[in-house]
Amino acid sequence: MRLPFYFKLLLCISLTLPVAIHGDTGKDEKKQQKQKTIIEEVVVTGKTPAQTPLSRTSVIPRATIEALTPHHMADVIHMAAGAFATDGNKNESRIMVRGLSSNRMTLMLDGIPVYEPYFNSFDLKTISASGLESIKVIKGASSVLYGANNLGGVINVVTMRPDQPFFTLNGNLSENATHFINASAGGAWERFAMYANATLDSSEGFETKESGEKLLRENSDWNRKNFSGKFYFSPSENSEIMAQVMYNTSEYGIPAATEYLKARIWRFTDWQRLQLNLSGTFPLTERGILKVRTYYVRHFNVLDQYKNLDLQDVQWESTYKNHSKGAIVSGDYSISESNTLKFSLNFSDSVSRQQGDVGDPWEEFHRSIFSVGIEDHLDLGTYWRLVGGISMDALKKDNGETETRLNPIVGVKFMPHEDMAFHVSFSNKTRFPSMKSLYSTSSGNPDLTSEIGTNFELGFSLDRSLGLNASVFFQSIRDMIQSYRGLDGYRNYQNVGRAEIYGFESEITRRCPWGEAHAGFTWLHTEDLDTGESLDYVPDLQFNVFVRFGPFSGFSLGIWGVSVSASTAHLGKAPPFQVIDIPAYTTVHMKLEKRFKGFAIYLKAENLLDEVYFSEPGFPMRARTISFGAEVDVRKYR
Repeated sequence: MRLPFYFKLLLCISLTLPVAIHGDTGKDEKKQQKQKTIIEEVVVTGKTPAQTPLSRTSVIPRATIEALTPHHMADVIHMAAGAFATDGNKNESRIMVRGLSSNRMTLMLDGIPVYEPYFNSFDLKTISASGLESIKVIKGASSVLYGANNLGGVINVVTMRPDQPFFTLNGNLSENATHFINASAGGAWERFAMYANATLDSSEGFETKESGEKLLRENSDWNRKNFSGKFYFSPSENSEIMAQVMYNTSEYGIPAATEYLKARIWRFTDWQRLQLNLSGTFPLTERGILKVRTYYVRHFNVLDQYKNLDLQDVQWESTYKNHSKGAIVSGDYSISESNTLKFSLNFSDSVSRQQGDVGDPWEEFHRSIFSVGIEDHLDLGTYWRLVGGISMDALKKDNGETETRLNPIVGVKFMPHEDMAFHVSFSNKTRFPSMKSLYSTSSGNPDLTSEIGTNFELGFSLDRSLGLNASVFFQSIRDMIQSYRGLDGYRNYQNVGRAEIYGFESEITRRCPWGEAHAGFTWLHTEDLDTGESLDYVPDLQFNVFVRFGPFSGFSLGIWGVSVSASTAHLGKAPPFQVIDIPAYTTVHMKLEKRFKGFAIYLKAENLLDEVYFSEPGFPMRARTISFGAEVDVRKYR
């Protein structure tokens, strides 16, 4: 039986309220000192409201990530208010935050920007969720220290940092020969620390529901392998050096669209990403701290198109060899006890080499981005904090032309109590054109300029036995880059779009002796000002919830899910577009776990209600999936 969206929303709220209202949580947690400055962070903040940035930030902590046992970030990102993943073309998971998608956001993985340089985007499925310390989704007026291209916000992902010797092993099995195995180990000894993580995730494919029957999606199989390793060395008490390697390799099919779009039989026969990172944290005289990061990220993939699903007759084989290299220098300097100056220098140089088919000539494109930012944090007495900053972001195109933008940020924070804060902020953000929109032989336009976004936010936070955050926000975007077919019949990218987004967002968190609960709610209004239509794939309402009961005698039960209202999508390469309705849906997941000494077993159900839904037209999502797993953690049970 298909329940109305608003009834499901009410049901989720009713599940949350008993935990959110009753119980008590130790106040010692909320009064912890600032987190230790770690090399993986770009902008270091403490836990108290006085130290949080002047933008709404949703934090998914390690405890929540581990409770969900996700395979990749797409399985967990909806725990942040206003964020969820959509699956569609190329079988990629794109994040949507406050109406904006991956190509207008910055993903930082241990302080390093990770994106495919040609499309200027990223796939959440390629980021393993194993071994993550936290995920921070920074919305609105993000700090100027993150550099350019974060018009829609920043996703700051930090992997685990070892503090003692440990070893963990986790694995689960489900239908269609789906198995997932993850192992991690590490430790810290005086001046040295090491951490390693490896994952194998493979399946013959996933099932969807059609006319009451579960059917295996053809060409939906995958085989992913991920490895990461970090080595730390502390030359002195106040300095640290880290070397890191991350390697992802996979082969996977791309299920063809079932309707609306042309059915294409595509398959990534080889997909690789290599990330190398050498970073250091050092004292800056006696008043500050300096961080230096250098990195190299290489993407290599081979995409094949076939005539038939037997995958024997290849029509063409496209190859991409892209890489980015760069450096980030950032620091804090205390001018006085009430005044801290923060600064950053960001430089990246990206090269895209692509071949349309075997035997075709190689095309090569180039892009460089430079950004310098400075931000001043000034305490005005006990209750007020003023933050002001500006960045200069510059893009150097392949033809040698340079575009420069100035992006300011200003905000005020009022803290009547150490556990309470109000803030108001304003900022401008820039998003430079992607290589595809600039240089594509079929639709590129080298004369494109950057998109410009203006953000305004008014927020409130409370960190007592009940955690509460709420904000209202407004964002306007001009010179949006869109693809249109002209009178000559050819399609190209143009700076023709304008958009407006405003809404309300809130999160509530409660921990008590018998469990914990977290809930987030977002209301959005989005509008393409040129057409009067809503932006694609963006629901007006979104509600996410996570409730965990236990542990009781080693048993714990977790229930989580997300509800979104209906939205629309405009399909086609030029006006008039075909408008497709995306119905509202609710997905609920559950995990029952039993822990023993040094060992745990669990049963997990995804899409428990067996909801038939899609987040992008023509690409039905996975039906109910049951998996069984086990975990060994010698650190926790020594």
